[in-house]
Amino acid sequence: MNPAARGLRPVRELAATRPHGHRLRYMAGCKCFKCRRSNSDYERIRQAARLAGDWNGIVPAAAARSHLLKLACAGVGRRSVGHVTDISDSVLHEIRHCRRLHIRARTERKILAVTPAVGRPDGATVRAARAWRLIDRLLEEGFSKAVLARLMGYRSPALQLRRDRITARNEQRVIALHRRLTC
Repeated sequence: MNPAARGLRPVRELAATRPHGHRLRYMAGCKCFKCRRSNSDYERIRQAARLAGDWNGIVPAAAARSHLLKLACAGVGRRSVGHVTDISDSVLHEIRHCRRLHIRARTERKILAVTPAVGRPDGATVRAARAWRLIDRLLEEGFSKAVLARLMGYRSPALQLRRDRITARNEQRVIALHRRLTC
């Protein structure tokens, strides 16, 4: 496909403002010593990276898409993934919604490396079942909700947590409090 048809500027136009010794000048057709050396240096660095296992070819985006969907079910959105991986939100959106069917191998590796624990921000909502199981155990041991709220650092003496979903920060507070009081 023609680069102009994809919305890309021609390489000659891009290279026009570059100095000799820049790889774009070589790609535009300049074969002077500086441009040949720049291209040679680039190829040498890429070859060393490939030999070191840093292959960055084109791969299907299906595995990354599946992982993004699993992360979403765990409460990790694409913006959180983008923050952790430094991949743009628009690229993640296109991968997730089947608008980008192929991606670079390095992009896939970054996405697959994200786990729910790493990628979940404090404000993300999670299921409250685990937190409420721990709270119920503490209530059975004789603690009141007002005491639990105070020990978790709330100003109000009321323990105001929903039964279905809570923030990841509140879940971590409950887990930390349970550990502190039961150990």
